[in-house]
Amino acid sequence: MKGIWDDIVRMLEAAGPRLYTGVPGDDPDIIDAARAAGARFAAVQDQRTASYAAVGWSRLNDRAAVLATATGPSLLNALIGISEAYASRTPLLVLTTTNRDAVLGRGGFQEFPAAALGEGLFTWTHRVADGAELAWAVSRARYLAEHGRRGPVHLMISPEVADSRVGDPAEVSVRAPMPAGQTAESLAPVFKALRTARRPVLLFGGGTRQSEVAAHGVPLAAAVNALCLVTASGRGVFPEDHPRFGGLAGLYLPKESRAALASADVVVALGSQLEETALMGWDAPAIAGRDTAAQLIHVDADPSVLDRAVPAHYPVTCDSGVFLRLAADSMGSPVEAAPWWSSWQPRQADEGAGIGTVQFWTTLREAMRDRRIEVLAQENGLADLWGYYAPCFTLPPGVRPLVPSEQTPLGFGLGAALGAAADGRRVVAVGGDGAFLTNLPTLLAAARANADICFICLDNGGFGWPSLSRTDTTLVDFDAGSAISALAGATGCNTVAVREAHLLAKTLRTALAGSGPRLVVVRLTDRPPFPPAG
Repeated sequence: MKGIWDDIVRMLEAAGPRLYTGVPGDDPDIIDAARAAGARFAAVQDQRTASYAAVGWSRLNDRAAVLATATGPSLLNALIGISEAYASRTPLLVLTTTNRDAVLGRGGFQEFPAAALGEGLFTWTHRVADGAELAWAVSRARYLAEHGRRGPVHLMISPEVADSRVGDPAEVSVRAPMPAGQTAESLAPVFKALRTARRPVLLFGGGTRQSEVAAHGVPLAAAVNALCLVTASGRGVFPEDHPRFGGLAGLYLPKESRAALASADVVVALGSQLEETALMGWDAPAIAGRDTAAQLIHVDADPSVLDRAVPAHYPVTCDSGVFLRLAADSMGSPVEAAPWWSSWQPRQADEGAGIGTVQFWTTLREAMRDRRIEVLAQENGLADLWGYYAPCFTLPPGVRPLVPSEQTPLGFGLGAALGAAADGRRVVAVGGDGAFLTNLPTLLAAARANADICFICLDNGGFGWPSLSRTDTTLVDFDAGSAISALAGATGCNTVAVREAHLLAKTLRTALAGSGPRLVVVRLTDRPPFPPAG
């Protein structure tokens, strides 16, 4: 089927360079085709890791990476990463070879009903059984992955296509759609509510884009004197060193910003599904008809998410960038007003001989300054959660985050780091020892590709999060730091472990300034509960 994959790579590259990843030897042969064409590729030894890398690359570039699998266990092993792409609305093109038509339904080798996978995994599924429709199918798949709702699409390729005629890609013209929009006139009541607000909050979700927030969201916040929050999936779109930044909404919100949100009179939620963790601690979510609640303006290009989690006073079907531009234009010049909210205060780490969780994150923030780091890939375990808490850690300017969505698959951040490194970025990947144990193939793949990733393993001796609900932690305790270091060293990664608090800053600065794959194992002495008390 070599010619088919050459054609697919040629069609996709014409629409923009992208990453092709999968396990070499799995069908289809698109990894070899990408390599022959000089395109970016990441050859890994585990389909789940490949799916994480593909999602990580796609989030950074806003284009669909290509994940290649065979049917059966190959596809099944990649489903966790695919579900992450669906939940986070990340463009992804999954190409899977199926069994031959003649043996389908007969219990063939690794036969799996891939066509039955649908809701919650793919936005579109199509089986290509005729080469004449291949150009159309690839073009439509890319279109649906990258526009509208966005997310993973699935093309299943029949082996019989290898002997069919391939349609002429020049005959297929798929143009980018106009973004969902409104007019300034139609949004006049919404803008009036925002203009007259005394305590407005802007909440930026994963459906917003950094360039549009910088161009229109920051000026809008200044014009209405708004406190600005982000969701976990929207992290990085608003500068975290800005005086209006109040932290991450919900579970991660500092107490000062939580109090401000409780007293807000208008909340504008942009590009967010307002999922459960984003609403935690919001004591009075906007309920239509309640005078004591903030008026909620919920903006999303997908009307199906409006009024789903929280009823809004103004549910607005509109692209977030379009809304921000129109709103900023209608509000006028920045106001001269003191902040109506109290700013959060940096958290001080407890001093001691060992390294505490809070101390690690406050030290990492300082260590990342001027180290030319471009991407922070982060997990979502117990020790990792403190990295989402603004008083402990804020993203340095210019650093892009790669974090899991509400699916929070363990090991995602580590695998996503591979996709970022394949794009030529300098990456820091932070995860707990449990996350490393679930995605050890990442270390092997990083070493083979000489990826510029500084891995940091937070070793607290077990699964920290489950331990908080148990009086007997025997079943969730383990000692994996030494084994993880040994494996990383065997793959060729430069490896160092640190236990003493006075050595932490120097160790991190040295590792961050290095190049190639490297690992720092940080032995933590605590498992502090999250969210923090007070």
